Amino acid sequence: MKNIRNIAFAAHVDAGKTTLTERLLFESGAIRAQGSVDKGTAKTDDLTVEKKRGISVRTALTSTNINGVTVNIIDTPGHADFISQVERALFAVDGIVVLVSAVDGVQTNTEIILDAVERLKKPCIVFINKTDRDIADPDRVFAEIKDIFPKAALFSDIAEDIASIDEECLEMFVSGEKIPENVIRKKVAEYTKSLDICPVFCGSAVTGAGVGELAAAIVDFLPPPDEKDGETGGFIYAVSHDRQNGRAAYTRVYSGSVTVRQQISLGGAEYKVNMIKKPVFGKMTDTQTLYSGEVGAVYGFSEAKTGDFIGKRELISSALPETEQALMMTSVTATDGTDILKLKSALSEIAAEEPMTDLIWEPISKSLNIKVFGNIQTEVLRDIILERFGISTAFGPMNVIYKETPSRVGFGFDAYTMPKPCWAVLKFKITPLKRGSGVVYRCSAPPNRLSYRYRKQVEESIKASIAQGPRGWEVTDMEIDLVDGEDHPIHTHPLDFTVATPLALADGFRNTGTTLLEPYIHARFTFAAEHYGRVLSDIIRMRGEPGDPIRRKDTVFLEAEIPAATSLDYSAVFASFTSGKGVMSATFSGYRVCPEPDGKTMPRRGVDPLDRSKYILAARHALSGTVFEVM
Repeated sequence: MKNIRNIAFAAHVDAGKTTLTERLLFESGAIRAQGSVDKGTAKTDDLTVEKKRGISVRTALTSTNINGVTVNIIDTPGHADFISQVERALFAVDGIVVLVSAVDGVQTNTEIILDAVERLKKPCIVFINKTDRDIADPDRVFAEIKDIFPKAALFSDIAEDIASIDEECLEMFVSGEKIPENVIRKKVAEYTKSLDICPVFCGSAVTGAGVGELAAAIVDFLPPPDEKDGETGGFIYAVSHDRQNGRAAYTRVYSGSVTVRQQISLGGAEYKVNMIKKPVFGKMTDTQTLYSGEVGAVYGFSEAKTGDFIGKRELISSALPETEQALMMTSVTATDGTDILKLKSALSEIAAEEPMTDLIWEPISKSLNIKVFGNIQTEVLRDIILERFGISTAFGPMNVIYKETPSRVGFGFDAYTMPKPCWAVLKFKITPLKRGSGVVYRCSAPPNRLSYRYRKQVEESIKASIAQGPRGWEVTDMEIDLVDGEDHPIHTHPLDFTVATPLALADGFRNTGTTLLEPYIHARFTFAAEHYGRVLSDIIRMRGEPGDPIRRKDTVFLEAEIPAATSLDYSAVFASFTSGKGVMSATFSGYRVCPEPDGKTMPRRGVDPLDRSKYILAARHALSGTVFEVM
């Protein structure tokens, strides 16, 4: 696969990713005319909502040819509301091109993307775009990039950066000897792939200036995919709906191959591959096989979700890191009289394409809520639901997603032994952990107390059992230790432990009590010094914690930790009083204890396990096939 490069274009919205993709396709001859994002003629923006809004809202796959090398390009969404899609696409490629506007500079999503590049340990190139604009300032923008991403090095002056990390080049540099261009390119390739340097180029996707130099760098400096023979292993980085062929699972193959009519495991089930398409010179083309190192759309995985692994998970060496979390939720209703269950089905299909958009269904009141990243995402979802399903919808106000954590160590117990036939006895020890620890599960029950298959049933029931604590929010930052249990040789069925686990844990949370947690953001502000007093007072008013300001001439740089609940609309306020000249970026920084008067509880969805008799009745009906959701 030396003649393949799998790359992603990533940037803040309107930095020119899609225009650059069009330019590369045009210059290679893959398309006859360069499309326009503003006119809705860009090849990779094929959704109606993308053409109407002039933005990309989902990842798109295309391919071009550069100097005899096939370059597969994943064009990613630019708005921060779609960052989880971006991060999965970055995981699936071997190299990344980050675009930054020479006019707007480093913006909110730029920082998030560069942070993801660092976490994923991916070779990276930066392209400062839009240098053809009258107010472009690439030198200022490069300084901004360098400030938050120190490995960035301007390619036109990269010899000194190379000399600082390479002994051979250092000797030439110190002696005043000019380092030959072929040596520089060789060293840049070496140190880009080893993640020591990120070369930066300047140009314009509209005029083509600098694009040829960037194209050569993509081939020369970013690595080809590794080839692994043997059993099939792959990652589904995106899922989309195809009107003619159904669900398309965009897959990166890491090991073996994926072939039409092949049976492949996914999520514990087997699926038959019906069709495969891969990008060939600007077009998605039918093919029989995707080989190790290739990317393409696979059809036949009817239950595929974005983020799924296919085949043998262990064949993929690196693990998918934690992605940005959706911090808000909103209600969804049909405004055209559509049945709520039909809307639920539509949202379930969309949630498979974007798993961070969790669907929360309350069966008693028949209400629907979804987790989202922001208002732009809900506007796009409204358009997609109408276009694909013909349902008109309305979204409620944004509410922050809180969490709970145990307040102290405690035990939870339940003996589910009636009405027979059933027998499942469980005892858990619940221990609080430090913030950000997540949920740690262990089993220290004596080996003779509970058989292995029932232990596994308990473990698989944990996630659903902690989705709602006493305050209605997910419970986190704790260790759950199964310290004792009991089954019966005649009366026990594995599903008995599916019923008993939430009962025992609900008893445990009643004994430990829970503390409410709220999400915080890490905000970075850049603004004129005259606004410092206003910004500082606003941060304190929002219960935020400001850092020490840095002042450079008449510009102030300030960082702060702020509760998400108090800062939902602050970016608009900040932009208003700074006349649009101030820059604010925000990233999720974790959950902290929420002062009791400032928090909110969440109404329980389904039957409360603490109402034990009613819960058991509902659970038994659900497990026997009756439509009744208990959690």
